[in-house]
Amino acid sequence: MPVISMRNITKTYQNGDVETSVLRGVDLDIEKGEFVALMGPSGSGKSTMMHIMGFLDQATDGTYMFQDRDVSRLSSDELALMRRGEVGFVFQAFHLLPRLTVLENVMLPLVYLGIDLKERKERAAKALDAVGLADRVDFVPNQLSGGQKQRVAIARSLITDPAVIFADEPTGNLDSKSSEQVLGILRDLNKAGRTIVMVTHEVDAAAYASRIIRMKDGCIA
Repeated sequence: MPVISMRNITKTYQNGDVETSVLRGVDLDIEKGEFVALMGPSGSGKSTMMHIMGFLDQATDGTYMFQDRDVSRLSSDELALMRRGEVGFVFQAFHLLPRLTVLENVMLPLVYLGIDLKERKERAAKALDAVGLADRVDFVPNQLSGGQKQRVAIARSLITDPAVIFADEPTGNLDSKSSEQVLGILRDLNKAGRTIVMVTHEVDAAAYASRIIRMKDGCIA
């Protein structure tokens, strides 16, 4: 049974009388344990696809099943719960809070799930160890390189033990050496059984994935 199953997914934005179709009847299955790269030119719909898969946006029409749950029927509160507990996100811009330490940044998703402080610290330390940053727990983001910031973001995405990790252009702000380190971590996480969906326009980054899905004009090409 796929972890993600989409059928005839459409997404249309209305601005006054102007209607813009971003997704046009997409069918897609992603199996547990896959590392999928979504590629395509700007405006092809790949980021919109990821936002719908990660419960950040909702399809206009079609059926989206996530681990046998019909996402199309969920309320906004239910979607928020799914977003907090079922998926993890890694963004191009890191989205770390500058005044929090590395450990506190990684712990943050667990605060919203009501996990007690001792367990939050233990799980955050374990996640940071998994990305090779056990010695940076007391640093703040501006004391880190770009690659280290992205590794903190990956640790944070792991903290809730999500079914899927979504990475949106995770190497977009990194030099080539840092990019290789970050992609290597994602590959290792995938080898350990994590399901990863990565949006990228970089051929070198997509090569780390086990499957590449190319999008064009709101369809899978």
